[in-house]
This record gives sequence, structure tokens and C-alpha cells, in this order.
Amino acid sequence: MKKLSFLFLLMVASFTTNADSNYKTVSLPKGVSIDVPINWQVISNNQRITLDAYVETLYEPIDSDFPFAANYYNDNGEVEALLNFRYYPWIEVTQEDVFNASSDEVQYLDSILNENILLAMKDVGKLLSWSGTKKEYINGIMVLISEYRRYSNITKDVGRVRLVRVLNDTKSFTLTISYDDRRQNSFMLEGITNRIIESLSVSN
Repeated sequence: MKKLSFLFLLMVASFTTNADSNYKTVSLPKGVSIDVPINWQVISNNQRITLDAYVETLYEPIDSDFPFAANYYNDNGEVEALLNFRYYPWIEVTQEDVFNASSDEVQYLDSILNENILLAMKDVGKLLSWSGTKKEYINGIMVLISEYRRYSNITKDVGRVRLVRVLNDTKSFTLTISYDDRRQNSFMLEGITNRIIESLSVSN
């Protein structure tokens, strides 16, 4: 029995190691870091480059309101999942404000976001459903996560989109992450995008 337990632990340890090796931590401006699958490709200067190449060439901090975007492409070159960051250095809302926000305040923010997404989707697609906005604690950060499904006239795909907002004064940013949830492998993409969100970290 002890031998069986030992073998099981080895299998779990091996799986964890392999799973971790499929991701690489990317350090972004303002102390933000995130784990990204190594088979995703970074979009830099309108060019697709591998994540390894991107990370290895980072020798100085990125200074941009839109510093990072990466896509997952299938064998046919179609985008099945994507993520991007955008910073909002003019925001004055702090982490303490978000932590203390009441459910009514979150609901009010949610209604404004819903209206804005509806307007934004008017010319490029259609908002299929809106799941709302909630507060969630991730690695010591209080985030606001808004979720919806949309159809794109441009890419002709249906996407599950999550907007992960970190309101932290001049360090505020939004991580947008989405995947096509109609595909056969959507359960895998759900797990991967969950893992990316859960890896989000902000240093003091």
C-alpha cells in the first residue's frame, strides 16, 4: 500500500512539473506578471513571435498603454483564444475602494459596463449574453471580473470574454481574455484561460 501511495505521489509530481513547464511567466509594467502557455504567440508590432523569443528579448521595461497581447492559433492558423493588457494610469480608484465597494456599487458599475459593451459591439458584432460583474480575490488582489458572450462579424466566431479589471490607482489595468466556446476543445481552452487568470500577480 505504501509503495502504491509513493507511485501515486510520483505521478502527481510528474504531472505538476509537466503542467508548469507548459507555461512561462511574463513580467509586465507596474509590477504585473502572468503565466502564459508557451504555445501562444505574442503580437508585437503587428508581427507574430513565439513567447520564448519575446521573453528572451525583453531587456528593458515596456512603456505602453497597450503593452502585451498574445493569441493561441490552431493548426489552420485560426485564433481560438487571445489575451491582451491595457493600462489606465489616470484612474484614481484604489484597491481599498474596490475592497470596500458594496454590492449595489458593483451592480451599478456592471450596468454601465453592459451599456458600453452593447454600444461597442453595435458595428462589429452582437452581444449574445451578459453574465455580470463580480469581485474576486486573486493572489492578494481584489479584481472585478465581467463576463459576456459575443458574436464577431469580423472573425465569424462566438467568444466567451472575461474582462479582469484591477483598479489600483495609477497602476490600474484590464486583462481581456477570450476563447471560442463553440469548438470541441473549448473545455481545454476554459481550463487554460482560467489558469492564466489565476496566475495574475501584482507586486507592491
